[in-house]
Amino acid sequence: MIRLAICDDHKIVREGIRQIIQEFHDIDLIENDISSGEELLQVIRKTEVDVIILDVSLPGRSGLEVLKQVKILYPKINVLILSMYPEDQFAIRMLKAGASGYLHKDSSPDVLIEAIRVISKGGEYLSPEITKLLFREMNSKHQELPHTILSDREYEVFLAIGDGKPNNAIALQLSLSAKTISTYRSRVLKKMNLDNNSDMIKYILLHNLSPTV
Repeated sequence: MIRLAICDDHKIVREGIRQIIQEFHDIDLIENDISSGEELLQVIRKTEVDVIILDVSLPGRSGLEVLKQVKILYPKINVLILSMYPEDQFAIRMLKAGASGYLHKDSSPDVLIEAIRVISKGGEYLSPEITKLLFREMNSKHQELPHTILSDREYEVFLAIGDGKPNNAIALQLSLSAKTISTYRSRVLKKMNLDNNSDMIKYILLHNLSPTV
């Protein structure tokens, strides 16, 4: 039996997944009412879980940060990222952080069930889109776009600033100080050879990136 927990800040998504899963007797939904990383950590501290379905965008700590903490504290738990964001925006970062698979929320129920079963056995679920991304990354390091060289935290701050959030709001969201956010902002501008927040917004729009926090 696969013991499954779902962490998504949209109840309609959690309920939709529950309805899909209830048709399959080899998957036991341990918890379906987790809407933040903090709630997820509370659940897995006291409940045995094999697979977590985790969203990228969560209130408080982002899905990326939550994923890293889960893998440090509970390395045997396998994590499937289920997100509205396209694979080319977050999949590589999530896989590097320890995710066993990444699915877009447009994926079919059959694909979702297959992914859960594969990663529950310690495997990795790689869609054709992600396989192409991995191959591209292995063979085109010299052609990386500027945002791909940012650290995960720099990337989160970059997208949040580009989404129009002030430093204080980002600091609160990421549990950091406004001064630290300012430091990350300076690093991002330098690494990406940009001059100001306006340049960040233009870059995000040009490359169809989306906020994570």
